[in-house]
Amino acid sequence: MPANLSPEYFKAEEKYLRAKTIEEKILATQELIRAAPKHKGTEKLLRTLKRRLAKLKQELQKQQSRRVGGGPSFAIKKEGAAQVALVGMPNSGKSMLLRWLTSARPDVADYPFTTREPVPGMMQFEDIQIQLVEVPALIEGSSIGKGLGAQPLGVARNADAIALVVDVSADPLEQVETLVGELETTGIMLNRGELEDKPDETLVHRQAAIIATKGDLRGAKEEFEELKRKFGDRFPIVLVSAEQCGDSKELKRLIFENLKLIRVYTKRPDEKPSERPLVLPKGSTVMDVAEAVHKGLARELKFARVWGSVRFPGQQVPRDYTLQDKDVVELHA
Repeated sequence: MPANLSPEYFKAEEKYLRAKTIEEKILATQELIRAAPKHKGTEKLLRTLKRRLAKLKQELQKQQSRRVGGGPSFAIKKEGAAQVALVGMPNSGKSMLLRWLTSARPDVADYPFTTREPVPGMMQFEDIQIQLVEVPALIEGSSIGKGLGAQPLGVARNADAIALVVDVSADPLEQVETLVGELETTGIMLNRGELEDKPDETLVHRQAAIIATKGDLRGAKEEFEELKRKFGDRFPIVLVSAEQCGDSKELKRLIFENLKLIRVYTKRPDEKPSERPLVLPKGSTVMDVAEAVHKGLARELKFARVWGSVRFPGQQVPRDYTLQDKDVVELHA
């Protein structure tokens, strides 16, 4: 046990040992994390406590899912090129964004928790579709059962990326801190790489961006600038109006780029490129394209010709060549 642990830490430890419910264990573990000294000697202890907290949150989420019984399902089947969860606090503008960016028509009202189950919609971005899912509102304590409980966090965990939707007129800094706190204490780490040699299986890593709504209200631009100063180094951020939703091209591109994907168009010699692209993770190579087309082709692949990111059209490249968005690839076995 590291030295210099405070009396508050030992009180929280006793509270944890006496805890009978998952909720009580979560609260006690959170107190332990707050009370533990923050220095090199307690790094291992803090990692252990955070892992314990993540496991407890997952256990609580499973428990709450069983209690729901015949209630509405929070499972959303993935469709399109990727799934993005719209996560925010009550009345942050999630429903308005979903209505504006997709053909979905969720209820929009000025009272909290209008959306009580996930609502999906398909967003057209150039030549691909991205599934947006409005997640029921989170509040501080959602991860331990407050508000609509922890089920909405499960939707965010399953998504490929997350958009943090905040009302720029209502202390957006606090909203972001609350949302990030609820997600990360449940094991959903935002814009963080794997820092340990052995990845923690209780954690998932997701790319996230911030969409600040209600940008037409007085003082919105000043709040937006403060938001960028505080979180701009960590998150891509865009400001839109809840009524007009700003520039759709800029917002759709932000959502696409946050997914860290590229579109690749294959072609055969002397033929036009395919109209529908392959959608692959950023950093994919010619070999990855060949494997996506056919594993047998990947084994026999010799080289490729590329149009787009190369110095001249149709340039011959090796199998490990890293592709860029909208490249055209001609595979040669």
